[in-house]
Amino acid sequence: MVAALAAGLLAVAGCSTTGGDSATTSSPSGTAATGSSAAPPPAELTIATSFGIDSLDPLTDGFWGPEFGYVELLMRPERSGTPSPWVLRELTAVDDTTWQMVLNEGISFQSGRPLDGAALAQLLNWTAENNEGFATASAFASAEATGPLEVTMTTSRPIPLLANTLADESNVLVLDVDAYEAAAPQAETDPAVYLDAGLYTGAYEMQSLDTETAVLAPDADHWGGTPALSALTIKFVPEVTARVQAVQAGEADLALYIPTSVAATLEGRDDAYYVTGQPTGSQFALQFNVRGAPTDDVLVRRALLAAVDYRALADDVLQGLASVAEGIYPPSVPWAVTTQVTDPTVAAGLLDQAGWTAGSDGTRSKDGQPLTIRMLTYPQQPDSDTLAVALQAQLAELGVQVEVNQVPDIYAAQESGEWETAILSDSLLSYGGSPVDGLADDLRTDGEQNYSGVSIPELDALIDQVQITFDPAERTELLEQVQQVVHDHAVWGALVFRTPAVVTGPQWRGYETPISNLWVTAQTAPSA
Repeated sequence: MVAALAAGLLAVAGCSTTGGDSATTSSPSGTAATGSSAAPPPAELTIATSFGIDSLDPLTDGFWGPEFGYVELLMRPERSGTPSPWVLRELTAVDDTTWQMVLNEGISFQSGRPLDGAALAQLLNWTAENNEGFATASAFASAEATGPLEVTMTTSRPIPLLANTLADESNVLVLDVDAYEAAAPQAETDPAVYLDAGLYTGAYEMQSLDTETAVLAPDADHWGGTPALSALTIKFVPEVTARVQAVQAGEADLALYIPTSVAATLEGRDDAYYVTGQPTGSQFALQFNVRGAPTDDVLVRRALLAAVDYRALADDVLQGLASVAEGIYPPSVPWAVTTQVTDPTVAAGLLDQAGWTAGSDGTRSKDGQPLTIRMLTYPQQPDSDTLAVALQAQLAELGVQVEVNQVPDIYAAQESGEWETAILSDSLLSYGGSPVDGLADDLRTDGEQNYSGVSIPELDALIDQVQITFDPAERTELLEQVQQVVHDHAVWGALVFRTPAVVTGPQWRGYETPISNLWVTAQTAPSA
């Protein structure tokens, strides 16, 4: 049942580079290729990223942990879409609502406490109490230790994609609940207390954390063996040019969240390389605020989506470093339906029907007011600005004025309600590879991240049915219906499917861009 998610969910990764001579080879996720069978000497890795890590509190910032190797998950996301065991050795569906979990042997938290069946049962119950997203996605009912390394978990309804839920960084982080609860009261006044609490089981352990840098060291006693790196440093560098320059100066080995425009600037250089992989379902999405005019009108939303030149965005604006979006899911998944078609004539007719008529200068207005759309972008994802400027030009041909507003915190800006559209790096496939969790979070009426205010009873019912369906063929049929409803109501659109990319220094030129942002694993090492 765990394998019921259809094969081909995510594309098989490749690797290419811009800069210098030929491309390097690829290797397992988050690692770099080596040209020799001999084990390379331990290496240090410094990463420059645009997002800061505010704390080690698992309830507020824990999702950074799996990405940078200091927190582990029960299941590991895979490119096939079917997660593999990570901290768990086995995950078995006993029946529709009962799951048996078996841990790997010899795992201990950095606090020294063994991770056994009792600790895992405590963790699952505690997470369900404190993480509403996990409780909802898993329909959690109970968990109890049924053996030294075994837990039986029950759910209130069938959850056929539980493996994907457990492979998502926003759900169950493997941590010592006792150590966390002992440290939490003091952490209110001294957040650094978590550094010494030994909360996690990861390959790396956080040594220091401030607003500019995180310093990590390998856990020599890690249950999976000695980690490949001798030191790991994460630098928080908001400005993209500074991140790239840090690599060029040898002050960082990897720079994350890089706009496609950087690729051309690195052509022919030998101090930094623009390294890409294959699209894995991540995309830049166009979201609509359906709670206020003019985007509360479905005709306006449909017109905007019909006016977008998706091929131009991927091939011209992002220089071919993205794939054309023909629907809300990538074409690699078996349930993908083509719903997005560029048709300016249809777009114009829809706006006419909605009462937005073009004046002598082409600008559309209604009751004396021009059709103006506020479009949010954010600096942590620089290509959101690039795409917004392109859409501004494309929609101007339709007579729509677009005001591009870059905001420091896009989720806070969406929650404020002062917006019409927003461009986000988002996906309806979860980090664990599930097509269900993203729908429930973003598009269900009570979804945790439904900032758009979408509320469509028919869509809610379909999402509810997808969540409990074990049969892959039936689930595919339901997902196809979901896409049609989303298209008919025009509440969510994909602009491009992203090609993941990083900038690396020469030693890390063989780095393979990972799925689910797992930038560092226990095996991550430079090429020879």
